[in-house]
Amino acid sequence: MTARGFRRRADRFGRWPVVSLILLCLAGCAGKPPVASAPQPVPAKPARPVVQKSPEPLATDRREVSPVPGVPLWRWDSWDQHGKMHLVSKPEKYTLQLLANGWLKFSAECLKGEGIYETHGDRIVIAVTRSDAGRCRPGPTAEHFIQSLEAASHYHRSGGRLFLDLGRNGGGMSFSLLPD
Repeated sequence: MTARGFRRRADRFGRWPVVSLILLCLAGCAGKPPVASAPQPVPAKPARPVVQKSPEPLATDRREVSPVPGVPLWRWDSWDQHGKMHLVSKPEKYTLQLLANGWLKFSAECLKGEGIYETHGDRIVIAVTRSDAGRCRPGPTAEHFIQSLEAASHYHRSGGRLFLDLGRNGGGMSFSLLPD
C-alpha cells in the first residue's frame, strides 16, 4: 500500500469516529434549554446608608433576668400531681412572667430563662427557648418546674392566682401574684 492510499483510507475512516463522537456529544447536550426565571426588580439604593442597630444582648447572657415592670410576676407556690398537693419549699426562687408579646421569662433556683407562649381561650402552649444556669447546677425541682411549664395545656386566673393545668400528665401548677 502506498502512503497516498493509506492517507486516503485513514482520512476516510479516521474522521468518522471523531465526527460521530462530536455529534453524539452535541446530541446529548442539546436537551431543552434551561428556562430563565422572570426578571426580579432591583431594589433602589437608599440615598443614605442604613445603619444597622446592634441586636440587644440575650436576656440569659450571664446576667440576672429582671422582671419587666408593669407585667405581673408570678411565684410558684404548689403543684398537684395525681391528686396529691406538693408545696414548693422556696417559692421565691421560682418565678414566671408572661409578657404581652407572647414571650415569657422565668427563674427556677439558679436557672434563668425565657420562652414563648400562645393562648387560645383558656388553652395555653408554652415552649422554653433559652435557659442559663450560669455556674450552678439546678436541682430536680427546677427541672420539674420547666417540664411542667412545657406540659401546660390550660390556664385560668382567680383571686390573684394563676393556675396551669398539665393536661394528660394530670395535676397542675399554682402561682401567686407578687407585688411590683
